[in-house]
Amino acid sequence: MKNQNNEFNPVTENNTPFGNEQYGETSTALAPVTMDDNKNFIADLTSRQTTFCSLVANTPAEKAMLFKAMNNPEKRVGDCINMTINAKDLFCEVVDCINQQTGEKQACPRIVIIDDKGVGYQAVSLGVYSAIKKIIQVFGAPSWETPLPLVVKQITKGERKLLTFDVDFK
Repeated sequence: MKNQNNEFNPVTENNTPFGNEQYGETSTALAPVTMDDNKNFIADLTSRQTTFCSLVANTPAEKAMLFKAMNNPEKRVGDCINMTINAKDLFCEVVDCINQQTGEKQACPRIVIIDDKGVGYQAVSLGVYSAIKKIIQVFGAPSWETPLPLVVKQITKGERKLLTFDVDFK
């Protein structure tokens, strides 16, 4: 919103620049903007329904580390086959992927495993997602006090290669 001096003043309802902080409710403070395929970008920015993050970042350094892991992880899980990731936390979100065979858009899980040193390992993989669901069933939800030693494995199912994990406490 611009004031009379042509300066930008964001709406600061609930200490955020977003007017619909009550997630799911519409706000009269900001009108929804639709672009590209009629997506509601304001709702997309303020909704936390399609993400999960186990890391609680309190200090500016922790927040910067979390942002780096979420936005630009240092490693790819697929590049770490037969290596061990000492998993401490997870960030998961739903991303749109294009099916190379059909050209259709599909919702896919993007998983970022954050190790005990704050390094992020990312994968957009149903195999990784399935393994993480099972790990949570067995070991409980992260943050894991004792890091889980996840050994990255690649398995073949038919013509497909999938990423998964073994847990190796040795």
